[in-house]
Amino acid sequence: MRSIKTRYYSVLLATTSASFLTPFTTSSIAIALPTLSEEFKVSLATINWVANIFLITLSSLILVVGRISDWFGRGRIFLAGITLLMISSLATFFTSSYEELLLFRFIQGVSASLISSTAIPILVDSFPKEKRGLGIGVNTMAVYMGLSLGPLIGGYVVDHLGWRVLFILKALIATIALILTLLVVDLSSGVAPKPDPARSILISTSTVLIVYGASSINTILGFISASLGTTLFTYTLISEKRDPKLLHPKILSKKPISANLSALLNYSATYALTIILSAYLQKLRGLQPADAGLILATQPVIQAALSPIAGHISDRYDPSTTASVGMFIIASSISALLLINHTSPLTNLLVILAVLGVGFALFASPNTTAIMNMSPRDAYGSATAFLATMRFVGQALSTSIVTSIMRIENDLFIAMRLSTIIYIVLSVLGAFFSLIARGSRGMPSPGPPSPKARGFSGCNCYRGMRFEESCQVLEELIN
Repeated sequence: MRSIKTRYYSVLLATTSASFLTPFTTSSIAIALPTLSEEFKVSLATINWVANIFLITLSSLILVVGRISDWFGRGRIFLAGITLLMISSLATFFTSSYEELLLFRFIQGVSASLISSTAIPILVDSFPKEKRGLGIGVNTMAVYMGLSLGPLIGGYVVDHLGWRVLFILKALIATIALILTLLVVDLSSGVAPKPDPARSILISTSTVLIVYGASSINTILGFISASLGTTLFTYTLISEKRDPKLLHPKILSKKPISANLSALLNYSATYALTIILSAYLQKLRGLQPADAGLILATQPVIQAALSPIAGHISDRYDPSTTASVGMFIIASSISALLLINHTSPLTNLLVILAVLGVGFALFASPNTTAIMNMSPRDAYGSATAFLATMRFVGQALSTSIVTSIMRIENDLFIAMRLSTIIYIVLSVLGAFFSLIARGSRGMPSPGPPSPKARGFSGCNCYRGMRFEESCQVLEELIN
């Protein structure tokens, strides 16, 4: 019994430490961007591609990799992700040029897609049903800790040890996760049918085109790229609705798609605030990276502390309504940033970030609950993957907005205000989409699988259950 529990918690430690690294990387590297800009002698707009390329790669691969892992084996994909992350992090320590840095960040984006698409499924497969909530809860806490500690640790390391040490720290954590993965994670092949290559290529290509186009929207090439990407993405979703091979058809119905669009707009409106405020605090207010990181840690710390409470509220009341309240609080907080200038007391910014953390806590967990409540049990896997895609695409778009504006406007303060105005509009739109998704409190009955779902899953086993469990359910329905 003790050995079984030891394996559970070893798997938890492996997946949790890996899940910690992706948000830690994104939030800590934001603190280092001004320093990287000076060392490699490139503009802030150019150095932002260090963050952009990571998110573009991650967002374009997450859905496809998740589908591949069900066929090839989640443990194998997870192991490959950890290995790539460890090697690329070590290589980044020795980088000597901006181009090399971009290459290694691209590889880290690939590794993050391998990890993010498999960590939770591995937990679900490894933990007994009565312990899965605990495992997922600890994993989620690790994600928020990565967001919270990234600016704090990143600022201190950049200030006292140099930005390269950040990647040594990542490599050490990845090494621990790698050893545990080899010892306790199931590395057998998957059971799902082989993914459709054409559909996978379409969804990945469309995501890359959208994000690249958004980052260069002020150019003809950028506009064409964004338009073509949006067209391809829409075509892929329509194709999925008619002949599902990546997504369950119910995910594309009105309320679930509204909740997913709300998540997309939420992250589009909030993610790059760290980049903007990091530049503001260091370039305009003269703060050291460690001090800037301490201030920026306010929002994710508040979010992490209040997320369990927000989850409890969404259990008692309609989660989409709770998420809408959170989005309106976020919009109000971002609007308050317009009152910040070169001489504003830093306590004002701390208050705004704290309120922003409250809004994000009220949105993130309840919105996820709403989406899962609206999804049939045999669509939990694809529902989670689609939500993750919306999240990462939103983050990439948020960063791309900053990059585009900084290319147009050289004055950092003006660029900050223009970006803030756009984020206000996006957050208000997100709140209204969340309102459209209201009425998602009740958990749907799994019910018999639809003909489309059977065609999608092959033996109807592409779901948040183990293969043996899902096929047993199908046999009971048939008999």
